[in-house]
Amino acid sequence: MRIAVISNHTLLNIGLKHLLQSYFDISPALYNRIEALFNDNPEQFDAYILTADTLLAYSDFFLPRKSKIMLLVTQHETPAETFGPSLPVYEDEEALLERIEHFVEQLDRQAEHLPHDLSPRETEVLKLVAQGFMNKEIADQLNISINTVLSHRKNLTAKLGIKTVSGLSFYAMMNGYLSDIDNK
Repeated sequence: MRIAVISNHTLLNIGLKHLLQSYFDISPALYNRIEALFNDNPEQFDAYILTADTLLAYSDFFLPRKSKIMLLVTQHETPAETFGPSLPVYEDEEALLERIEHFVEQLDRQAEHLPHDLSPRETEVLKLVAQGFMNKEIADQLNISINTVLSHRKNLTAKLGIKTVSGLSFYAMMNGYLSDIDNK
């Protein structure tokens, strides 16, 4: 499992790395600056541990990956559990390990249910469906037949278990397939 820890707190990063390596056999990538993450292919990671201010500042990238994020809470405040898993850095080691374990288990469950074997063409069709294109328009844009579009959509339904256009659109948005599309 590839996890990126993004925080400008060096000591916190080193401590998280130690916990993840020692207890979960995960060697995270540490980033003291968000720019370093974006220069290093940020899509390669299965999960991100970061602060709320980083999440808000780079919401275009992180919100579609909400299910893969654990928020670092660095002050004594109520964790933002409504967003998702949080990691209050002031808790004792046992509580931290329990929270991390729950997060890793959640990621494992997601990995079991989300196939990572969409073909490049299926990915293109998914993006166009999510943008609201009709089968004929998709066929024209990709220079393939309507029957081929229907075949790709059938494969998407089988692989993802999603039958509706709105469901496919939501899946594409939440898994980052639409993050590289310009809003016009």
